[in-house]
Amino acid sequence: MKTCFARAALPALLGLLCCLLPGPACAAGAKPQHRPDNATEHTAEAERSVPDDAAALAQYQVLREYFERQATLDDRLPELFSRRVRHEETMAFLTMRETVDRRGQLERFRMAKVDVSGLKFRRVTGDPDLARIHVTGSYTVGVPPVVETIEEDALFVLLPEMGQWRIFERREGWR
Repeated sequence: MKTCFARAALPALLGLLCCLLPGPACAAGAKPQHRPDNATEHTAEAERSVPDDAAALAQYQVLREYFERQATLDDRLPELFSRRVRHEETMAFLTMRETVDRRGQLERFRMAKVDVSGLKFRRVTGDPDLARIHVTGSYTVGVPPVVETIEEDALFVLLPEMGQWRIFERREGWR
């Protein structure tokens, strides 16, 4: 089933937001996890996620940027989407960003540290006009003092547009 990217991330980001807010809002959300003392700011690339050709490298990079921009509510997130879905994704993203901004947390999310080294990318198909990438594993989003681990299991469909790969679709829980 195709899902709107911003809506797919909303539960995890709002869970993180609940942990940042004082008072009873935290009671309904996930328990905060403090950043471990041995955590680093830099992510190590997982060897199994290293692509074997230039097209795969570009496809994996688009997906890494997607996870990083989504978690930090980066205004450049809509650029990663295919023109076929960009309007819908932009509207969902702006709604999510506005929700976080109204709660006074936008700047904290903008400074979040994202570690995508726990994600694994596997090309299911890699044709010149379409790529299907299965993404599994987890990534962490740190909005001090909270660090949230988010599990991922989805199939991403990417299309080439103007010499760049763009995200067209995300199917959650794909097998």
